[in-house]
Amino acid sequence: MVVDLTQSNIDPNNPIYQPLLADLQGNILTSHDCDYSAHIFIQFKPNRNAVRQWIANFAKTRITSAQRQGETGGQFPQKNTGASPGLFANFLLSYKGYEALGFKFQVGGNREFPSPAFKVGLANFRSILDDPPVEDWQPGFQTQIHGFILLADDDWSQLNNQAKILFEELEPIADIVNTEVGRVLRNSKGQAIEHFGFRDGVSQPLFFKEDLDRAKQQGIDKWDPSAPLELVLVKDPLGEGEYSFGSYCVYRKLEQDVSGFKAAEKALFQTLKLSKKEEERAGALVVGRFRDGTPITQFPTEQNVDPVPNNFNYDEDLRGVKCPFHAHIRKVNPRGDKNDRHQTIEEQRQHRIVRRAISYGELPNARHHSLSPQVRFNNQLAHLQNLTRYPGEDEKVGLLFLCFQSDLFNQFMFMQKNWSNNHHFVTYTTGFDALVGQGKPKTSRQKWHNQWGENEVTEFDFYHFVTMQGGEYFFAPSISFLKTIASNFRE
Repeated sequence: MVVDLTQSNIDPNNPIYQPLLADLQGNILTSHDCDYSAHIFIQFKPNRNAVRQWIANFAKTRITSAQRQGETGGQFPQKNTGASPGLFANFLLSYKGYEALGFKFQVGGNREFPSPAFKVGLANFRSILDDPPVEDWQPGFQTQIHGFILLADDDWSQLNNQAKILFEELEPIADIVNTEVGRVLRNSKGQAIEHFGFRDGVSQPLFFKEDLDRAKQQGIDKWDPSAPLELVLVKDPLGEGEYSFGSYCVYRKLEQDVSGFKAAEKALFQTLKLSKKEEERAGALVVGRFRDGTPITQFPTEQNVDPVPNNFNYDEDLRGVKCPFHAHIRKVNPRGDKNDRHQTIEEQRQHRIVRRAISYGELPNARHHSLSPQVRFNNQLAHLQNLTRYPGEDEKVGLLFLCFQSDLFNQFMFMQKNWSNNHHFVTYTTGFDALVGQGKPKTSRQKWHNQWGENEVTEFDFYHFVTMQGGEYFFAPSISFLKTIASNFRE
C-alpha cells in the first residue's frame, strides 16, 4: 500500500506507516532530544568503493531509524558494534557528495533530485538570503563538503568515545573538513533555552498522534500544530522501494552576540520608559515570547506555566499593539495573520520547517583552524562540559541550526527571504525580523509600542545580533539506500 503523505496525526503502530518509519532516519519527524551532539563534516577520498562500503556499514550498525527512535526515545542497545547504548546517529549527503560517490543524475529522470537549490548549494544563494560573503564564513564551511555525520548522546563521555572511534574509521576514506559540537542549555526548570535565554523549540509542526493529543489538551482552535508528512518528507530518488523517503536539511552555524543583544534590550527598555516590573517585556517584544515562552500577544508579563501556551493567533492584535509585526515568531510563523494580503493561512502553513538546533560555545583554541581536526574537535568537546548560557571572556557562542523540509525554496528560503529579511512583511515598513533578519537596514525604522495594547509608538532599530558563520544544504537519504550503496551501486 502506498503511503499517503497528505496525512497527519500518524499512529506509528499502524502497519501502514511502519515500513516508512523503519527506512526513515530519525530526528526528522521528532527530535533526538539528546543533551550532547557532535557534527562532523567530511570530504570523500578518491576510493569510491571503500567509501561506499564504509557508508553501508555505518548505516547497518549505527544510523537510528525513525521507528527505533519512536520505540525507545532514541535509547537502544547496539549489538556487536561497540557503540554506546544511547548513541543516536544520522548520515546526510550534499549534492556534491552524491557526485563524488559516482552518481550521475539525468535531468527529468526518476533518479534525479527535483530541488534546484539542493543541487546548487547554500553558498550560491548568499546574495538572495543576504548572508555574509563566503570568504567571511568559518574556514571549515568554505571548502567542499560531501557528507555530514551527526552523533548525539545524553552521556558526554560516551559521545567522546564514539567520536574517537568514528575519526579512526574515517581516516582511510575521508578528510574531516569541519567539526561542530553542541549542548542543550537549560533554565532553572530544566527547560531547553538558547544563549539569549529564551525557551527553544516551543512551537513545532507535529506529525504523530501522541504529540497532537498533548497539544489538544490546551486547545488547537486558534493554532493547529498538526502537519502532513509531505511538509518534510520526499521520495528518495535513489531509494530501494515505495517506502523509501528522505528530507532536505539546511545547516547553518549562527553566532549570537549576547552582550550586544543585552545592551540593545536594555536600551529598548529605557527608550520605551518601561517600569522595573516590565523589564522583561523589551526582550519579549523582540522575540514575540517572554523568556519563559509566554506569547506576548496573549499576556503583558511572564506566566511561568508549563506547557507553554501555543494555541494563539494574531486575530485580536491586528494592529500589532501587543506583539510587534517584526517580532521573530510573528515574522517566521504568521499563524494566519490577516495583515498578509498575499497568502491564506493554508499557504502560510506550507512554509513551516521542522527545526532542530543546539547551542554551541567555543574558545579561541577550538576556533583555530590550523589545528588538526582531531585536536580541534577535542578542544570543542572538552569545553562543552563548561558551557553555560552566559559567554565567558573571548568565548564565541550561538546555535548550530538545522531544519528539515520537503522544499528548500518554499520553506527555509522563503521564510528567510520573504518574511525575516523583508521590510514590508507582514505590513508596509515593518522592518527586519528583530532576531534573525539579515541584510542592509532601510530608511524605515522598527516601530515599538510604548505600552502593551496601546497606540503610541517609538522608533528604535534592533537587529544584527545573529551572524551566519557558514553552512550547507544536505539530504537525509533512506536507510535502505545507504545500506545497499555498496552492493547495488549503479553508475
